This record gives sequence, structure tokens and C-alpha cells, in this order.
Amino acid sequence: MSRIRIGLPVGLILISSIASTVEAARAEQLAGIVSSVDVEAKKIAVTPTGKQLNIDVTVNDKTEIVTSAGKKIELKELKAGDGLGIAHTANLASKIVVNVKPAELTGHVKSVGANLKTFVVTETGTNTDITVAVTSDTSIATTAGKKIEMKELKKGDGVGISHVNSVASKVVVNVKPID
Repeated sequence: MSRIRIGLPVGLILISSIASTVEAARAEQLAGIVSSVDVEAKKIAVTPTGKQLNIDVTVNDKTEIVTSAGKKIELKELKAGDGLGIAHTANLASKIVVNVKPAELTGHVKSVGANLKTFVVTETGTNTDITVAVTSDTSIATTAGKKIEMKELKKGDGVGISHVNSVASKVVVNVKPID
């Protein structure tokens, strides 16, 4: 019977490899919403799905942060409201997948396009006029949850808009009372 002797360097590599495989298998999964980001401390406060208390998750230089589309992003690009899926061990994240929260715009309707495919909103705080496009997939509803159509928007209505590249995905309307 012959014996195979593994030299010390090869043995250490083998043990290290087994240990990292076991560690990866122990990684926990966490899904939730970003509450806050501390770039200096390399920490993210996450509100887990279905919970109210935040959990602090630490990142390091080895933590991979990507969007759900696979694009690499940096910790400083995360913002409150982003959805996260996190693989972590002892609250140190190894991989974070980010479902980026759509941009939001609030303001008042200035005008509605004649073709009912765009409307102009005067943004709250900046008084900037922004043209917003709508598609057949755009959800438009009142603050009470009643679905309405584009043609029902009128000048002065307050709006909260979730959008990507100025195309609205959701419009919530605080209907202006009739004078």
C-alpha cells in the first residue's frame, strides 16, 4: 500500500479551500430595504422584509455590489428605499444585489399634452418645469387608490411620480378641488 504525502504548502491550500467552501455554504440571505447608508463606516442599515427593526450590514473591499441588471455599482450609489438581496456571514456582506428605487418627482401639473402621452410638471422646491412621458404601462391613480386616465389630469393637480429616464411608471394624483 502506498501513501500520498501532501507537502505543507499544498495541505494549507487544501484546508483553506475547504474552509472557504464551508464558509460560503454558511452565508445567510437577507432581503430588505435600505434605511440609510454610512459610506465612511462602510455600513448599510437595512429594514428586513416584514420587519420593523433595522439590521446593520457591513461591507468591505471584497463585497460585490450589483444592480438586478448585473451592473456593478459602489456603496455611495445606494439610497434609502432601494431594495436589497444580501448574502452575508456574521453581518459582513459578500454580495449585494440592488433593485434600484425608481427616481421620484413631486409637483403640480402645469399642462397635459394634446396627444395624452406627456404632461408637464412644475417640480416642488425648484419650480422647474419637467416633461414626463406616459406609456400604456403607466399606472395613474388618486391618493385614494382610484384609477384615473390621463385625460382626467388637470392643471394644479398635485402629483407624485415614480419614473425612469422621464418615463412615468406610476403617477399618484392629489386631485385639485374644483373651484
